Amino acid sequence: MGSERLYGKVTRRKENHLSLFGITLLLCMIIQPIHLQASDSVETLMAKGDSCRDLCFYKKAQAFYQQAYDHLSDADDPEQQMQLLERIMRTHFMMSHWKQMPEASYQLYHLAKHHHHSIYLSKALYMSGIRKYMQGEKEVGYKTCLEAMEIMKNTDYSKKNHELSVSYALLTNMYTTDKRFDDALRMLKEEERYAHQESVDGTCELCMRRVTVNRMHLLASMGRYSEADSLYHCYSNIDKLDPISGFALLSYYRLSGKTDEALRFIEIGRRHLIEDGDTIGRTMLRLLNDQGTIYRQLGEYQKAAECYADIGRISDSISNCTLRLMSEEVYKVIDNEHAIAQHRQMLIITIAGIVLLLTIILLLARHSFMEQRKNRSMMNTVQQLMRYRDQIVQNGDPVETDENNSSEVVAAERQRFKEVDKRIMKERLFAKPDFGRDDLMRLLGVDKNTLPSLIQRYSGTNVPGYVNNKRMEYAVSLIKQHPEYTLGAISEACGIKSSATFIRNFKLAYGMTPSDFRKQLEEDNLAPPQY
Repeated sequence: MGSERLYGKVTRRKENHLSLFGITLLLCMIIQPIHLQASDSVETLMAKGDSCRDLCFYKKAQAFYQQAYDHLSDADDPEQQMQLLERIMRTHFMMSHWKQMPEASYQLYHLAKHHHHSIYLSKALYMSGIRKYMQGEKEVGYKTCLEAMEIMKNTDYSKKNHELSVSYALLTNMYTTDKRFDDALRMLKEEERYAHQESVDGTCELCMRRVTVNRMHLLASMGRYSEADSLYHCYSNIDKLDPISGFALLSYYRLSGKTDEALRFIEIGRRHLIEDGDTIGRTMLRLLNDQGTIYRQLGEYQKAAECYADIGRISDSISNCTLRLMSEEVYKVIDNEHAIAQHRQMLIITIAGIVLLLTIILLLARHSFMEQRKNRSMMNTVQQLMRYRDQIVQNGDPVETDENNSSEVVAAERQRFKEVDKRIMKERLFAKPDFGRDDLMRLLGVDKNTLPSLIQRYSGTNVPGYVNNKRMEYAVSLIKQHPEYTLGAISEACGIKSSATFIRNFKLAYGMTPSDFRKQLEEDNLAPPQY
């Protein structure tokens, strides 16, 4: 019959017919009329997809629907998103895309639940029930489908009766396949009731034809062939079928032994898949399997072998395609993990660098604070020493000599050292670069063996240290009185030819460089007075 063209993708598994009549259901469920408010490009793509779907070109329809959905953004109308997700979900199921179909169903379910849209919630839940049935959870699948239909019954959907009629039709075929004939008869009765109520766009006649064919299929499955044949003679003159009727008719052909009609039906379906460009899909595999089984039953083993050989080639192509997609996904996951690991590594390095930098800054700040504190303390000590020295130079030794506890020789020796020390400071004898041991021996009137002990006794250091202390004391006074002097000029005025030697000796004497001492003086001069 010419009407069989509508069922090009209708087939079944050798063990289970569910996939076949699931596909036929999805084609017959007419999607709600859409009045898009979106851009013309999305509207045009949806219209093209609907046209391809009505002609059973599911692969082409899916491409248009997916392209339209990719054009949408989060700011678009949720109603439009749900309409497209419904189309994508059903076309994926028609083509046995068992991975993509649940993903679209999941998105549609949560979007409809978020917006409290009972119609699309019911449709998504129904597809979830079908999926559970196919995974072997049959009772859960039946229960989920019935729950979805109860939700649909409570909506104001304009095509509610048609939707329910189709849903009960699919359940009729599911129960028939499971040989649960009492349940199948109950579902068929509900299907017929809603088909009578359907009157949108003249689809009531189409729904009643589906009821007739499903009854024919059920009677044949129950072994009541004469009753089924009587219905078929009336049905054979009908030139228009819907997908569920197509599946039921094919099943009736198989059960009643009408192999010629079944082979012709399958051949039409294969040509239609070729026209749609879906030649290596699972639907083609099922058609070839049914065709090979029929040929084998007829004893035409050569033709059966050709069908099975085609199945092998298509299976290899599907496997290679699946492996390629899986490899691409694995590589994407690996790349993502590498990117995440690299990002984390860079983050850790950055944090460690920041922590290290902060630590260094804190250590430098602490070191600077401690240096300033030490320099200030040292400067105070130096100033006290300088004031004490000035006092000695101007007024003599303020400390009384206890003549009772010292011998006359020691007292004379001490007095002689003090007088020489004052002369050295007043006349700045140390400013001569070659001032040293011989000059001190001459001034003190002692020999070279007595000089070291004498200097050690009254100055607390050796001869070079004594000379260096005098020079550094003078350097301190010059730094205080003449901040404009360079370190080189001060070094030369103190009797030291090398600036590096001057800096080293100054730090050895006071624990800070001449520059630090000058800087500390400037800070103290700028600081407010302490009360």
